[in-house]
Amino acid sequence: MSDTPSAQILSRLSRDEFVGRGAEVRRVCALAQAGSSSNAFLLGAQRAGKTEVLRQSFDCLFNERGQVIPFYFALRRSSVEPEEFARDYFSQCLAQFLAFRSNNARLISGNEPLALIARAASPEDHPWVTSLIDSFIRALESGDESLLVRCALSTPAAAGSYAKLNPLVMIDDWHLLAGTELRAEFLRTLTNRGSDESATYMLAGMQRMMIELIPPDGELFDKLEMIRLDRLGEDDYEKLVRRLAEARGIEIGDSTIELMSQQLDRDLFYTRAIVDAAASRGSRLQTFIEFERIYTSEVVSGRIGHYLDALFRDASSDARNGRAMLEASALLIEAGSSIPIDAIVERVTKYTSGHTVDAEALIERMHSRELLDASYGFVSAPGDPVLSDYVRAKYRSEIAGVPRPAAGEELLGEKLKHSYRLMMSRYNRAIQSQLIEVLSRFDFQSIPSSLFHHAAFDKRYRGMSRVQVRRALDDEPERVRLPQIVVVNDLGPVDEAGVSCRLFAATGFEGGIYTEANEVLWLVALINSKEPLDVETIGRIDQRLETAMSSERTAQTNAAARVVSWYVSKEGFSAVASERLANLQTNLQAHRSTYSNLDLIQDYMDKLALGGEARPATVFELVIPIEDEAELIAARTAEQIARAADFDQEAINQIKTALIEACINAAEHGDSPDRKIHQRFAIDDNRLIITVSNKGKTFGRADRQSTPSVAAQPVKAARGRGLQIIRALMDEVEFERTDDGARLTMTKYLKRPGSQ
Repeated sequence: MSDTPSAQILSRLSRDEFVGRGAEVRRVCALAQAGSSSNAFLLGAQRAGKTEVLRQSFDCLFNERGQVIPFYFALRRSSVEPEEFARDYFSQCLAQFLAFRSNNARLISGNEPLALIARAASPEDHPWVTSLIDSFIRALESGDESLLVRCALSTPAAAGSYAKLNPLVMIDDWHLLAGTELRAEFLRTLTNRGSDESATYMLAGMQRMMIELIPPDGELFDKLEMIRLDRLGEDDYEKLVRRLAEARGIEIGDSTIELMSQQLDRDLFYTRAIVDAAASRGSRLQTFIEFERIYTSEVVSGRIGHYLDALFRDASSDARNGRAMLEASALLIEAGSSIPIDAIVERVTKYTSGHTVDAEALIERMHSRELLDASYGFVSAPGDPVLSDYVRAKYRSEIAGVPRPAAGEELLGEKLKHSYRLMMSRYNRAIQSQLIEVLSRFDFQSIPSSLFHHAAFDKRYRGMSRVQVRRALDDEPERVRLPQIVVVNDLGPVDEAGVSCRLFAATGFEGGIYTEANEVLWLVALINSKEPLDVETIGRIDQRLETAMSSERTAQTNAAARVVSWYVSKEGFSAVASERLANLQTNLQAHRSTYSNLDLIQDYMDKLALGGEARPATVFELVIPIEDEAELIAARTAEQIARAADFDQEAINQIKTALIEACINAAEHGDSPDRKIHQRFAIDDNRLIITVSNKGKTFGRADRQSTPSVAAQPVKAARGRGLQIIRALMDEVEFERTDDGARLTMTKYLKRPGSQ
């Protein structure tokens, strides 16, 4: 099954914009396969893309034309009255059935009259369709609303039984059934599994309200599958943003994408609103200020602001309730943590000018609509940073009386300051995750001791490239034998001026013997500062480590466990601080490393996990069009990759020249039908391998004349030497023909084999 449909029918997003949801679509489509007996809920936060997953699933099943026939129906507030719902549901389901039978998606066009829908039936289906419509009309004329709704709801199951197909009915916005007469009939239909005429149901909507609609029926929950739709992962989110920006002609920077991921919480609606706003204004998103200006405008008076206005109006019944909701939200955001419901009630009562407001009922409505989180007498703001910004700006303009432009300017100033803190916070979290991963992998490995002794490392390896260091570590005689770590605890941050520090405690055993005598406690300080750590800062962190040591020892059954401290500092340590830490070893073993050392420890552990073999090659792929000077794109890419692998400038120039020569040959003599050149860059510990291939016959003849296009060329070549130039510049060159073209493989060693 393909992740996205071959033709768009109900889906709203193109293949490029529907990213990272293939697994969920496959799960939905598999629900009604033969033997399945479960209905399902599609759960997830608001704006996570539930509706689009249902629509994409419909399109996939419709295009596949297999044994599952899809039905999709979106409830609307305007059509929850029994008769109107029944008419709407019956006509849409019948139209979708006939569209599937005839493979004609144009029949799915809305609420057509039943007589017009019947005319679309094939001669084979017409008698059955006429009979079904007659039954519905009789139910309509009976005046029995329950009978009418029941007749409409049975349509997908009846159609599946007639066509000998498995019906999958996808109901969107199912939460709108709350408080309606339709709820009971829908629940009855959901439990009607196993009969001759039954269907599988996939329900989506606001998850809290949906869960509240289900009665505590064990049999019902036993056959109810939960499919959760989480936020997009960071990689998928970056891919989506880049595609959106490219489709709309927006220039966007890498740092801006990272900021959007954090500030918008990877919310799909907010993201599209920002990119669309930038496109409509002809603005770029290259810098933080360009993004924050558009963001602020969207939250205050753009699509995002209007959408959130509608959410608040939906939860409130009048203006007084609206103000009360804003007061409650502002208090929660200001508090930054859970507070008692009584505090909310007091705030709402105080600031609604004596008007009677049922604060507890209001909190319940806000909770159901996911505008706050209420649980066991406490309330907290939802984890939606955009909603928080909206509430602050709205409160300033609507209640505090700040003019709207000024409220927007205040928000802009706040967000610009927040941008930097947010990006630093993300960087710190990434390092913290790396440290926890490394500690969790401690398993009696023997690691070069200089990686835990910054001064010794600097003295031994100063001036060497990273690749050379990795190679030399194998020959280092001094070793640190790691313990086996059982659990890692985050002890929280340390507040120090100009320094971001976080403490961790890792408990384990040494020597492979699980006794109290072999128990060990590693206390780790992860420190991010702009300068090497001075002795005063080290002293203050020492005090926190001693406090943490006492606390951890008290919590352990073995209070006599050996304690090891490990300081991991981004910028290293001053000479005096290093001396102080060295002196600590008389009482407390103190390791000191930098972030770079931490990377090398992780690399070394990877190498040991592979049995001492070299790490797997890092692989990049690039496809360029056969156009004038397109080879320069390849040259710039090769330069960045080679520089990251620690090649010197002379070798980088040689690599660039050889690659440009290969690309020009492939372009001029490849006869490539797709007009593209495919390149693959593979890096391991000591070499760079570049593969250039095309779909043509060859890479040219030996008498072809060419001139490399690098501005600064270390080799001056007249035209006419083709592959000879490449062989002179690279260490190994291999040319081979393939089934559909030709391939040239070029290898450059970081250090030639056998050289000194």
